[in-house]
Amino acid sequence: MSRDRRGGGFAEPAWAYQAGDSPLHRLHGGLKLLLTLLLILAAVYLEAWGWLLGLLALDAGLYFLAGLGWRALWRDGRWLLVQIALVLGLFLLRYGYAEGFAPGLKVGLKIMLFFLPGALVLRTSQMSRMSREMGWLLPRQISFVVFTSLRFVPFFAREIREIALTQRMRGAALSPRQLAKPRNWPDLVNCLLLPLMVRALQTAGEAADSAQARGLNLGGADKPAARAARK
Repeated sequence: MSRDRRGGGFAEPAWAYQAGDSPLHRLHGGLKLLLTLLLILAAVYLEAWGWLLGLLALDAGLYFLAGLGWRALWRDGRWLLVQIALVLGLFLLRYGYAEGFAPGLKVGLKIMLFFLPGALVLRTSQMSRMSREMGWLLPRQISFVVFTSLRFVPFFAREIREIALTQRMRGAALSPRQLAKPRNWPDLVNCLLLPLMVRALQTAGEAADSAQARGLNLGGADKPAARAARK
């Protein structure tokens, strides 16, 4: 796998589809979404540490069953480790170490367990195939919106990374250590969140054009007069 010269890491983005022929890759889209829903519900309702750690081991095992390995698990989970640290920090500030550590760690772990199954679906599913397989359950328009949105998750993860790298080269304070200081938060908004919002709006317009080209009527997106009026 090639190196990313700009970031020094691997070029493969987080939560991106990885081709393979594993049982999870071949699993029908409906069954895959059902498995994901069960794992998410388990993350929400389980409270005992033993069950939660077992669920984490199960998620990791599914990554290996899909042939993704430690590298994909790390790329998909490292952002969730950051939110665990943030949640734990907030609990420690609010309740202190004695009363805040265990609950804060549990909440952070449950959030990670909530998102990992969705990352696994994105890693093992081509959205075009998922859309076809779920066509019996969802109307065509809704199916297009849902699975197009899922396809853009790894896209925006890559966009965040590229925007952050570019802005840091220009001197913006966007490293994790710098963002720990509130005085640098304006750089987060002005140099990362606002450009990302602009890119998201552009992408939404491109997705609407794609829907129109496929003959989908998403709230009048296929009406040239309405589009001209919005401009």
